[in-house]
Amino acid sequence: MVKSWSNGTLIQAVESFAARFPEIVIIGPRHLAGEGVTPGHSGSVGVHRVTLVQAAAELARSAMAERGLAPLSALGREAVAARITQNALAQGQLAYFHPVAALPGFARALARTLVELRLARVSPEQLAFDGMPTGDLATLLDLYQAELAELSMVDLPGLLALATEAAISGAHPWVGLPLARLDADLESRAHREFFNSLAARTPDVLEAELGEVGLGSNPAATTSLEHLRQFLFSTKPARFTKNDHCFEFFSAPGEGLEAVEIARRIIRLARKGKSFDQVAILLRNPDRYQPMIEDALRRAQIPAWFSRGTARPHASGRAFLALLLCASERLSASRFAEYLSLGQVPETPEAPKWVAPEDELLGPQKNDENDVAEPPAAEANRPTPWRWERLLVEASVIEGGKQRWERRLNGLEAEFVLQEKPLGQIQNLKKLALPLIGLLDALPITANWSVWLEQLAELARLSLRDADPVLSVLAELAPMGDVGPVALEEVASVLSERLRFLRREPPAQRWGCVFVGSIEEARGREFGVVFLPGLAEGLFPQRMLEDPLLLDKLREAVSEALPLRKQRVSDERQRLHLAVAAARDRLIVSYPRMEVAEARPRVPSFYALELPRAVEGSLPELKAFEDRARDAAPARLNWPAPKEAFDAIDDAEYDLVAIAGARNNSGGVHYLVEANPHVARSLRARWARWNHKWRPADGLVTADAGALEALGAQRLTARAWSPSALEDFAVCPYKFALHGIYRLKPRDESEQLQQMDPRTRGALFHEIQFELFHDLQRAGLLPVNDDRLPEALKRADTMLDRVAAKYQEKLAPAIPRVWKSEIEDLRTDLRGWLQHVARNDDEWEPVRFELAFGDTPLALAEGVNLRGRIDLVEKHVSREAFRVTDHKTGKRPDTIPRWVGGGRSLQPLLYGLAAEQLLGSTVESGKLFYATQRGGYTPVEIKLDDRSRLFLQKLLSDIDASIESGFLPPAPAKDACEICDYRIVCGPYEERRHGKKDRHDVRLDLLTEIRGMA
Repeated sequence: MVKSWSNGTLIQAVESFAARFPEIVIIGPRHLAGEGVTPGHSGSVGVHRVTLVQAAAELARSAMAERGLAPLSALGREAVAARITQNALAQGQLAYFHPVAALPGFARALARTLVELRLARVSPEQLAFDGMPTGDLATLLDLYQAELAELSMVDLPGLLALATEAAISGAHPWVGLPLARLDADLESRAHREFFNSLAARTPDVLEAELGEVGLGSNPAATTSLEHLRQFLFSTKPARFTKNDHCFEFFSAPGEGLEAVEIARRIIRLARKGKSFDQVAILLRNPDRYQPMIEDALRRAQIPAWFSRGTARPHASGRAFLALLLCASERLSASRFAEYLSLGQVPETPEAPKWVAPEDELLGPQKNDENDVAEPPAAEANRPTPWRWERLLVEASVIEGGKQRWERRLNGLEAEFVLQEKPLGQIQNLKKLALPLIGLLDALPITANWSVWLEQLAELARLSLRDADPVLSVLAELAPMGDVGPVALEEVASVLSERLRFLRREPPAQRWGCVFVGSIEEARGREFGVVFLPGLAEGLFPQRMLEDPLLLDKLREAVSEALPLRKQRVSDERQRLHLAVAAARDRLIVSYPRMEVAEARPRVPSFYALELPRAVEGSLPELKAFEDRARDAAPARLNWPAPKEAFDAIDDAEYDLVAIAGARNNSGGVHYLVEANPHVARSLRARWARWNHKWRPADGLVTADAGALEALGAQRLTARAWSPSALEDFAVCPYKFALHGIYRLKPRDESEQLQQMDPRTRGALFHEIQFELFHDLQRAGLLPVNDDRLPEALKRADTMLDRVAAKYQEKLAPAIPRVWKSEIEDLRTDLRGWLQHVARNDDEWEPVRFELAFGDTPLALAEGVNLRGRIDLVEKHVSREAFRVTDHKTGKRPDTIPRWVGGGRSLQPLLYGLAAEQLLGSTVESGKLFYATQRGGYTPVEIKLDDRSRLFLQKLLSDIDASIESGFLPPAPAKDACEICDYRIVCGPYEERRHGKKDRHDVRLDLLTEIRGMA
């Protein structure tokens, strides 16, 4: 037995021991432990370096083959635990755990507890205490063992038992060979029994483990790191007086900057000749820290070897989850579009195949270097989802079931035939989508896992280009076959965690790379420099909790071999020893001062204080320690960069250092605009947008002759404009340009209708009015008056039901009750509008409805080419006069327009002038009719007289002059940006920027004049 607090010493002991034998078995804690061990003879054929579990699997292989046993993966153990829990609940066998056994986390906790019991060789009889949780656990343990026997599967405790039998029998060639244990943790009774049985068959055994050296055996420490190893957690540490920089500590404002500081120090070490593979970053919280470490090392261009692999978005897994959510959301088109967007459309469906699950008991899964990947299918033979998402929008599939998908896609194909459009894309979409929709529609509402796994495997094969990762996860769930019934939502929840991210395995060769792994993976390994981040309160050490199913008091009564909470606390201390033992030359520890996500401060943990205590002989004063740690890494959250450019890890930090040093020096950062033309353009544009003067970077603000010539084709008399587009000018000239000149519009998306939005409500109301007017005109019921009102109301109800049914088919509302309520509100508005017309407007007879014009632009004498659609043209019953009406379904404005309403109410006048030309008769007025309860059934009538024509002519002249001069800046009216579709173009700060601009610029006078018109 060799004990030491240095991994280097342990490795040397094993190396010396191995040199004595031509063949030897070395058992380490991880497959790379003892990677520095070299045999004393040439070659390494005689060295069998394995982990304890790998050695057990090797010895148990023959017995497993003879008995027809297969290894059970970790996820499989949870699956078996879920199955026996389901059976026990069904049979009424659980008393203590009955209230919680059906909860989602119970199976995972049970699997962990059952494995601990079996590793401690606890039998069900030892647990059978009446009226205690141990009684239920005895039942569940008995069911678990019976289930393993029935499935012919073996878990880790069973594997160790079979390996122990093989070691005792001596049948395997390894039995009797010299044996070395390099700090492999014998964490349970089953582990110890297996190793002892193997060691008992050989006379040559070396056990090298981390631990206290015998009293008086410690040599005098020559470095602070050796001194630290000797006195870590000592009750009376001695003081090491020499500052040799073998032990350092620092703090950073957050975990992200802590990772950046580690990268910075690795670069410094590399400049001094330290190779990357001699540097290790050991993590107590890999899930939390690894992404930030990965990002920092990538920025610094430092090659890294991540023991857990690197997590990346799992395209095939996410596409598969999108299909499951599509099924759970009534065959949602938006979820199907999400599946298409992930690029997992299969080239050709493959024949069914079984994919093995990935687990420790199955051994390392290595790719054959001679395997050559098959070339991808030719592009012409691959179903490419080009425009497929757009086709789903055009078809208005949304949701509603298999029949709706077939009806809408077939309808869109028929429309393409009539319009003589190419059919290739819609036919490809149907060829892929309809079979998948059929499969999704056929999924059961609830079923046992065996049914789910069979159907999901078929779905994965037909829907994914790379189905193997999904099939591998499904294979792990095979033991859950009898569990159920479970709903689709629960199935998606179980698969979600495993399928959202794909963890890529690390490369086979780690040399030349910084090692990044958990502290436990440092067992039996030594590195020149070790970084240990995260020594903050709550991060390291972590709070140790008792097992939730079997508390420590009961564990002590059951078996002394069961691990207790105090042992877990001791294991946490051992982790700190492991990190320190892995460092040969230097140890650098750190902690974050801030929890950035929650904006709360952190404090160093007592482990962070214990390390300098072991070196300095006494506990440091907290304030002084925090100041020293802060000074060692001066980066700040508001300026994440070092003081010197020499320490920058990437170009961004270099630029920040340069900017900080040149703040008071004119031209100090001029290199930024010289080094990269794109950066120069971006910086100048950003400066210009916030500058006091109006510049081209603000929007459509130009004096360029070519641009002005192009704008000439957009003037009011050069092309057709709609009244609504002209109204945008007063709201914001730049919105007017984006909508009316650049013709930008928001992306169309096919979404479930939760509640009727104002735009949909307006379209529905106008279509009902249009159909109703035609119906009343054919029946001779116009104009509507008190006598004709009852029949008009009856026909309005019929028309509403017919049009609403058409919209319901098109929009597929998510909540029928909400849709019905909205339609009834609309019915109230419609009836109220008819009643108002019968009592107040019966002298005006509707003659034209939805009068469209502009195919050939209509030139008005006031200076605009107009196009549009007039809701209603009415003729007076007693004189030759007309009136135009535009119906509104929104709220009436606070200020009623007299002529043009500050440029935002142009429809009455423009439509009146257009109607005069179209009808060849006088139009007295234009009217805005707020024809709903919300609008108060308020009519706003604007006379079409000489004064109103002058106002309109002046307004149109001002808009045209702004186009001609190339001055259409982002100058929004108050709060206009809050509801603007183009906010994504301008950004959220346009109103603030506008407030900084020159309000006295004469070019704004035209806009100011328009907004001041009544």
